[in-house]
Amino acid sequence: MRRHIQSGVRRRAGDRERGAVSIIVALSLVVLIGFIGLALDLGKLYVTRSELQNGADACALAAARDLTGASPLSVSEAAGISAASANSALFQSTSIAMTVDSNVTYSDSLDDTFESKDSITYALANIHYVQCTTRQSDIANWFIQALNVIPGINIANAAVSASAVATTGAAQTTCAIPVFVCTPPTASPPSTSYAIGQWLGSKIDSKSGGTYGGGNFGWANLSGGTGASQLSSQLTGAGQCSLTPNQPIGNPGNIASIDTAWNSRFGIYKNGNGNSNGVTDFTGYAYTPTSWAPQSSAFNDFIKQRKSATPYQGDSAAGLSTNGSAASQATYQAGADRRLALVPMVDCTALLTGGTHTTTAQSYGCVLMLAPMQKGGNIDSVTLEYLGASDLAGSPCATQGIPGTGTGVGPKVPVLVR
Repeated sequence: MRRHIQSGVRRRAGDRERGAVSIIVALSLVVLIGFIGLALDLGKLYVTRSELQNGADACALAAARDLTGASPLSVSEAAGISAASANSALFQSTSIAMTVDSNVTYSDSLDDTFESKDSITYALANIHYVQCTTRQSDIANWFIQALNVIPGINIANAAVSASAVATTGAAQTTCAIPVFVCTPPTASPPSTSYAIGQWLGSKIDSKSGGTYGGGNFGWANLSGGTGASQLSSQLTGAGQCSLTPNQPIGNPGNIASIDTAWNSRFGIYKNGNGNSNGVTDFTGYAYTPTSWAPQSSAFNDFIKQRKSATPYQGDSAAGLSTNGSAASQATYQAGADRRLALVPMVDCTALLTGGTHTTTAQSYGCVLMLAPMQKGGNIDSVTLEYLGASDLAGSPCATQGIPGTGTGVGPKVPVLVR
């Protein structure tokens, strides 16, 4: 009797244990499926948001292209909606839907409210920014709804959105070096006052009684800096890239201490062949009266030397006395576009009169840096070859548009800003 009772008790306990294990396994499976579903469904939402972002970016860039200050905003909106609708979401299975007067909005500033084209309060000429918003609603989850079997949990379909802001900016890729070039006051337009291929030399030092003359040039403050360090940083860096048609130009005089920065673009360094003091051009070959007898039109030969990554030929061959040694050919091969540059063209009479020694850029010219500076910063040894106005068709400085004459700042292109 006792054995039968004990056996029944054990059976009932085993049944209860099996039942508890089944419940635990079931709950564990639900939780496991929920976590797997969370990872997969979040991945689905992440991919969808990336697709929506592509659509928003395309919309903003297309809409910004028509922010001319004259074209109706309906033209811009239509271009944006068309570009966005060409994109798809949900693993490219559904076209991105855009609504007129809702998904494309405009503003005069990044800090101000973006408004639809029909409710905009800004003057058309002042509208510079466009924002596109894309959204995908009612996205069904794959697995995470399995958690809905748990009391109190109700996971609905998801929604994802993305936005982008674009404007238009100059497509300038060639930047200015801190040098101004004088133009004869009678030239019209000023930046065509020299023949293409003409060498420009001599110096202007208005603070010590310099004289005006055709072809004179000197150092220029382009960014508001007044010391040698600002000029040096522009020579070792990219230069002044955010140019305006009436860029303020200051004349700090003849600064002799920036020869090292200037020469870095020729691969001539005081401390060996490293480029810690600035990236060199693809060639350091110098054009001087000693190395180039015609003393004009060296550009075509420069292109040949560039293809061969020709190092600086040395002081003796160039007829110079520099303060440094030339980099290795491997350094030149790893160089960049460093000797073709923009220079502001100015009326130098404004720099030679009065006490401020400042003026504004009348236009921009494209020049070739011909030779390094001599030891001690003798600027008379620095020569530029004039390659024409920066806005001339086929200008070597006009790779993607640069500031032109008058009020032009080169062609505008759409750019994302947020």
